[in-house]
Amino acid sequence: MSGEHIISNALFKAGCGCPPVVKGVKRIRGGKPTQGAEKSNILCRHHNSLLSPLDSTIGKISNFQAQANDENFEDTLWLEGELLERWLLKTVINTAAAGWLGPQKLLPSDDIVRAIFGLEPIPNKIGLYSVEGICPTYQPRGGASFKAINLKTPFGLIMGGAYISVNGMPLFASFNTDLTERLEQGEAPELLNYYSEKGLQHLYHPGALFMDRKKGARLYIGLSWNGFLTFGDGSKTPFPPRKGNDT
Repeated sequence: MSGEHIISNALFKAGCGCPPVVKGVKRIRGGKPTQGAEKSNILCRHHNSLLSPLDSTIGKISNFQAQANDENFEDTLWLEGELLERWLLKTVINTAAAGWLGPQKLLPSDDIVRAIFGLEPIPNKIGLYSVEGICPTYQPRGGASFKAINLKTPFGLIMGGAYISVNGMPLFASFNTDLTERLEQGEAPELLNYYSEKGLQHLYHPGALFMDRKKGARLYIGLSWNGFLTFGDGSKTPFPPRKGNDT
């Protein structure tokens, strides 16, 4: 087994260099802050290594966020949205399979696992949504936070989705096609102004993730979908650049 990081270690490398501390998870008695609880035996080494591009993607985002602390930093990060989406789904599944959400470790469906490995397409309206605002528990030293959304069914509670904040930037992984609409309409009242005073707002497959700073111009992370970056004027360009294309 790999003893893999439940949340990619690449996310934390741009931080203060302190050992990761896990707190508030169910498998730790009382949810107390604990070192060394960030790993779990979920995949074998071979299958874990196949997901390295996903870990690399979130590492690039974290490094970009760290550089953005310099008000003179002005750049744009370009990424494949599908890689970030698969990382987000992988991380949600990891937390469930590792027992972070409760005493019973949850196992994902085969189709979700295949989608995470890029072997099947992710259905429309399932997967990555950007979220307006910032995580209120964000701390300058960085880190990640997790908030599961459970749905009541005749068979009991199931996970409908989860918010994962990356150094304060909230993202939402949905396993239900209408979940974001239901949340925005107030199905979970405590979330309506949790991330933003403007209310709870989600955007499916955003073309960019925007970063407002206390000092310095607004920055953004551009995301391609289906092989294309889409700009505000509606124009598109291939990404990753095709051979012979200097874009």
